[in-house]
Amino acid sequence: MEDVYTEKSLAERFCRHYLDTLAVCLPKAYRTYGFEYEFLPAGMLGIQDMVRIDRVLEKLGGQQSGGDRKFENGMLVTFEPGGQIEYCSPPLHADEVEKFEELLAFIGFVNERIRSSLGIEYLGIGFLPGRANYPLCLRSPRYLQLHRRLARAGARGHEMMKGTASIHLHISIGNLDELLPLFYFLCELSRSEGFGMSSERRDIWNHTDPTRSGPPPCCSETLSGPEPLIERLIRYALQVVVLGEEVPFEQSTDRSFSAFLYHMTTIFTDVRFNLKGPTLELRTLDSMPVDNFRTKWLQFIDMAKTIR
Repeated sequence: MEDVYTEKSLAERFCRHYLDTLAVCLPKAYRTYGFEYEFLPAGMLGIQDMVRIDRVLEKLGGQQSGGDRKFENGMLVTFEPGGQIEYCSPPLHADEVEKFEELLAFIGFVNERIRSSLGIEYLGIGFLPGRANYPLCLRSPRYLQLHRRLARAGARGHEMMKGTASIHLHISIGNLDELLPLFYFLCELSRSEGFGMSSERRDIWNHTDPTRSGPPPCCSETLSGPEPLIERLIRYALQVVVLGEEVPFEQSTDRSFSAFLYHMTTIFTDVRFNLKGPTLELRTLDSMPVDNFRTKWLQFIDMAKTIR
């Protein structure tokens, strides 16, 4: 049985773990970028529809990767609880425009094949109303726990799970010194007209679980370096309710570092730090038609390249 830790000692211990982990993988010779691109189904789907879509992905060459499908071009295809399909790109260099275009063409091809084979149409749109009571298309403990949590924590969490779609933009961290400038850069983008949420999606987020959604608290704070940022994000996460337990992490049953890393993946703030990569994620952009995303991606790359 693990010793009981106060919030202060937990934060200190996890900060050391974080910094030790980063020391192993940093510095990197170059920065990479990536995206997660969600599409909403035009109609209501159920679990059996997910099975049918997965069979189409398998026929197209997608290899099993956990519960997802991985393709030769590096694209990982997965699903969200409302039946949203999500395309997760491989890491891309800033100048890999041709590769990016190939991935966009692949997304269009797969969506069209699903439509022609199954009659299921996927839309590049940020929100479709009236889906709070649609069935859950994923039944893993993670999503069942989140569904139960959001039934109590806010008025519109089920709409978030089943009726919204977004595009997450990723930047890998090349060295520790650029973590804070990149974090502030993404925070600024999250509040901008071009990369922020639409008013419809923002209203949903404002009425979802207040302990795990919205802007991270340190977006508007003046911090002196990467270590204070990591500590601040960790202290915030320690106060977030653990799915399935309904207590903050600092009071949860399993307070190991691995449990904490999983816990952090259940927090969906506008900007999020992910040790995998390691990357920073901008999570505010509404989903959109593929042609519109091309322009948005190039704008994002051009701006991000100037941040050091």
